[in-house]
Amino acid sequence: MADQGDRQRQAAILIADVAGFSAMVETGETEAVAAVRKLADEIIVPAARQYSGQLVKTLGDGFLLEFPSSLQAVKAALLISRKSTGRAASQGTRRLVLRMGIHSGNVISSGDDLFGNCVNIAARLESLAGPGEICVSGTVQEQVRGRINAAFDDLGLQVIRNISDPVRIFRIAENTMPQLDPEGPSYEISVAILPFTGKPAASDSANGLAETLTEDITIGLSRFRELRVISRTTALRYARRASETSVAAVELGVRYLAEGTVRQLPDKLRVAVSLADGISGTTLLSEQYHLEDGASIGQQDALTRQITQTLAGQLQATAKRKSAALPAAGSPMTAKDLVLKAKALILDTREALLQCRSLYQQASDADPGNATACSGLALTYLVEWMSGWGKSPAETLDRAFPLLRRAARIDPLDSVAQRRLAVMHLFKGEFPLAEDHFQRALALNPNDTDTMAFRGLAMVYQGQPEQALAELEEATARNPFHPTYFHWFKGLALYMCREYRPGISEVNKAVGLFPGFPAPRRHLAACYGQLGDRAAAAQECGRILQLEPGFSVTRIQGTLPFAKTEDLEHYCDGLRRAGLPE
Repeated sequence: MADQGDRQRQAAILIADVAGFSAMVETGETEAVAAVRKLADEIIVPAARQYSGQLVKTLGDGFLLEFPSSLQAVKAALLISRKSTGRAASQGTRRLVLRMGIHSGNVISSGDDLFGNCVNIAARLESLAGPGEICVSGTVQEQVRGRINAAFDDLGLQVIRNISDPVRIFRIAENTMPQLDPEGPSYEISVAILPFTGKPAASDSANGLAETLTEDITIGLSRFRELRVISRTTALRYARRASETSVAAVELGVRYLAEGTVRQLPDKLRVAVSLADGISGTTLLSEQYHLEDGASIGQQDALTRQITQTLAGQLQATAKRKSAALPAAGSPMTAKDLVLKAKALILDTREALLQCRSLYQQASDADPGNATACSGLALTYLVEWMSGWGKSPAETLDRAFPLLRRAARIDPLDSVAQRRLAVMHLFKGEFPLAEDHFQRALALNPNDTDTMAFRGLAMVYQGQPEQALAELEEATARNPFHPTYFHWFKGLALYMCREYRPGISEVNKAVGLFPGFPAPRRHLAACYGQLGDRAAAAQECGRILQLEPGFSVTRIQGTLPFAKTEDLEHYCDGLRRAGLPE
């Protein structure tokens, strides 16, 4: 039992062990120990830090690491695997082969050590992994599925000593470094929603819900302008042929097929939804949902929104991976290809931003009527404003405005252009205009959680951080594939609520994934400054000044659109306390 000094928190635990260490010791103990220390210093610790993790302790040839999230732990494990293999190959040295296990849950902190079932399960997973393998729990697999460039082998349920319920175990099948995913769908994603079926067929509740879901999900996905969704009436003729996946895909002219069943159970309905590649037949997504029999229209609508956003998120993730396979720069590319290449970039450095801007500019020049190219080019200026990389914040926003107005004229039904117009007005402090465009964006696509997230940011700047948190929590819950900026928006809202430690935890989830983007680091520094954590604050200040050499509190004070003077002063006070220059 933990004593009163122990603390409990949520974390992802990675435990690694060097396979065959005993045999190495027999051939030379000093050399073996030195090799393991070098592995820790040069690969394991830096990889953990890159994803906001830390090395908690070492046990001879073993390592216990802690991370804020499962995604960060898995990405660190893949990086460690890749770098340890690469170093051995490049230096001609014997490779130290690691076994790794990862689980996520509650941990108990006591002094400099961690305890609890989460640690025990991670240790058991590590022992079940073969040399060079990474084993994760079902909890971790569910949290990272579709968000990393790796496949999973299901090893089934395993009984773990002192754990009452069996644990499902997965082995990562491809130990390759995951590619950072861009955020947004591509033109090339086409999908048909095959008619959902009620089971048993005689159940009015199941049949009614199946028909409603088919229609509403089709409409919901069609709101994402860059997805090509086949109409419901066209897909209806495949009601009895859903198993003929490749035939349906070819005849409908789509790559992906979504289908589902609604099963009548005692007092409730079970909805099963799957998304498949129509060419290979591979299942990309399989989820189950439950709804009380006799649920209200509002509850049915909420379920529809959840399924729609989950399908859209998976299709978006697939689009991101496809963008990387486009012709390399220098080869002849169409405006569409240029847009897809631009979307594939992560705008977390100045260099990536300028490369993205060049691609969107080329696309716009090649096709002046391409609304996505205009909107994307404007996005680069919005990101430049957030990052502080531009020389004049006001001029940066002024360059975005005509591009967004043009994109909205070309395609009046594009919710993304309306959302970005809202963001541009928000950054100018023009809150009524921002809210008007937010409402237009949500009317065009009620399932656009990015709009909800930026609307939450608008609430922070207007002095409503509690309402902002509620909006951001809903956006996060509705989008399992949400972008990382959801986390640092929540971090800012928590800071304004004077919840500094939770704010640090939230912002770290973003910083660990995209360490080169300066904006969330300001929130982190402000939180540390308010808590009086001088060492952590100084570290963040150093990183901010490295990323933004000209940063000053005065400059940011004249930029941020806080409606209330006291809110702006509270934020700047945290930056000053952290040690950033006035």
